[in-house]
Amino acid sequence: MLSYLVCSIPRSGSTLLCDLLMSTGVAGHPIEYFHPSRMEGLWREWEIDSIDDYVGRLLIERTGANGVFGAKVHWGQYNPAFGDRDPRELFPSLQLVSIRRGDRLRQAISWVRALQSEDWRAKGGAPAEERTAFDADEIRRKLTRIENDETAWKALFEQHGLAPFELTYEDLVDRREETATAVAEHLGLELPDRFSFAPPRLERQADALSEEWVERYRTEIAGD
Repeated sequence: MLSYLVCSIPRSGSTLLCDLLMSTGVAGHPIEYFHPSRMEGLWREWEIDSIDDYVGRLLIERTGANGVFGAKVHWGQYNPAFGDRDPRELFPSLQLVSIRRGDRLRQAISWVRALQSEDWRAKGGAPAEERTAFDADEIRRKLTRIENDETAWKALFEQHGLAPFELTYEDLVDRREETATAVAEHLGLELPDRFSFAPPRLERQADALSEEWVERYRTEIAGD
């Protein structure tokens, strides 16, 4: 059996990466099993009362036919569930994949816009301008959160001598298929013969409004 965790922070490209891995058919079903609402529902359904039991049941119920279990987990989900525990205590033959975004400002803006609009996958609907409002203070708070969460992931890796496969949002967006293939190869997954990735289901949510917010934030910060 192989298990892996995609260690991330919101708006870092982790959903795109996990969708690509899932599409191979050999990488399990790496979704956010440690999102509070999903955990609450499954704990109730499975009638369990500890995180160890929850992980054990996940491994039974969500491991693929080829023996691969995958999950995506943000630091804001890992820490409440596991504290600073070594994840290898719970996940067999564990591999880690760490994805981050080089441009933290655009990540913070994307996060704020997603929270305001409740659009996490570019579903469409009303124009973005009608569903979002520039908020420099909230962008600043998200920048601090991103920095703190990145630091916390790094500290956990160092504490337990973990060496994750590292990539960035920018790597993934610029070289989608090559990057996803490299992750699969690192995990020791053999892609099916003649496999090719389908066009992405997700649309990039960055647009002219995002760039407007970038410039506005930089201007306001420079004026402080």
